[in-house]
Amino acid sequence: MSRLNRKYGFVAIILIMLFLVYVWTSRFGANIPSSEGYMPLLRENAWYLVYLGLIATAFALISLFLEFKLSRSAAFIGWVFYFPVIFNTLVPMFILFFSIIGVFYTPWLAFTDFAFANRLINGVIRLPSETMHTFLDGLGYIFIVSGLAVYSLGLFQLLSHARKERIIVASGLYSVSRHPQYLGIFMWTLGFALLGWRLINYLMWLTLCYSYVLLAEFEELELEKKFGQDYFQYKTKVPFIIPYLKLNTRFVSSTMSNRKMRLLAYTVLCVLLLFAFYYIFEPYTVLYR
Repeated sequence: MSRLNRKYGFVAIILIMLFLVYVWTSRFGANIPSSEGYMPLLRENAWYLVYLGLIATAFALISLFLEFKLSRSAAFIGWVFYFPVIFNTLVPMFILFFSIIGVFYTPWLAFTDFAFANRLINGVIRLPSETMHTFLDGLGYIFIVSGLAVYSLGLFQLLSHARKERIIVASGLYSVSRHPQYLGIFMWTLGFALLGWRLINYLMWLTLCYSYVLLAEFEELELEKKFGQDYFQYKTKVPFIIPYLKLNTRFVSSTMSNRKMRLLAYTVLCVLLLFAFYYIFEPYTVLYR
């Protein structure tokens, strides 16, 4: 069964990569933009953020594929559509298409022909208060730094226990979150979304988070089979992803004890948050092109 899941996972990845190739070639043919073009318009002070984001993404993808399964293909696709968020810290998408960096915006390219989607992608959030802009920029940097720290420490703690296959990692960050690595990814990717000042950034961030929640659920299914009652006891003590977040009401406990109900609840929550982000930031979105 695992071999079949791995096969379907790779098929999903191949299909999404073929889709990206088709999107680019149908618009631009086999031509690759020059490395010059509108490059002088890029914000030079944001380049180090792009490099940092690329490195962090590479590490996240490497750890994602260390043990490939079908559920991980969903997370990979989530990364594909989140990836352009990193370059949003530079300049709007339509300018980047005049340089080679535009290739990295291919996942969103197919949707720019629609007025609604184009506004989401190329619209820039402009809040009436400059103080709020400064505050959110600072918050973005904090999320990036703290998120990378949490991710790195969680990965280190997990790898340090890798040889102890029959031991549940329950110390350090794993004593307050069952998936601290994913928590770290949620944090630093949110930081890039904040610094890009695009509405699409938040929608893609939520999509990425949702894919990792699904991944975590499938991983826990395997851990329950491997460790049995020991892992069930660990789950009762430690929150899912967000530290110290435990909803212990009878209704929530009975509902969330069923995996199908949890997946439904996560899906509904993701959809509600997508609408919430849209209606909060859309009035402040300005389209310059």
